[in-house]
Amino acid sequence: MDQPRLLFNKSQKFLRSASVLLELEDYDSVASRAYFAMFYAAQALLMHRRINVATQQGIRSAFVSAFVESGELPERAAEVLNYGQRLQEVADYAHQFSTSAQDAEELLQEAEAFVNTLEVLSRDAEHA
Repeated sequence: MDQPRLLFNKSQKFLRSASVLLELEDYDSVASRAYFAMFYAAQALLMHRRINVATQQGIRSAFVSAFVESGELPERAAEVLNYGQRLQEVADYAHQFSTSAQDAEELLQEAEAFVNTLEVLSRDAEHA
């Protein structure tokens, strides 16, 4: 299996984990898994297009440049990825719980749409 497919699989697994964590009311962990689901999907799509970047910031920047600034994806894709990263950072590193139930649920819904959209783009490119 190729690397982009492995990353898309990881993204889907993280989305499933986030759904379970939402049921357990572990909202900080939902934020973390939802963000990383989006991050790995963004990285997978970049790799699929033969754009290789090593750092998290570099991957986010390259994703925005290649897919949002080019007009292939709406600005909302960049907003959701950046919002997820901010929530993840606070959720993973704050000393107290910081993510609300509403924020966790909304981020998970956005992450599901984000990952699924990128997978469709990847498949469409393969069949073009």
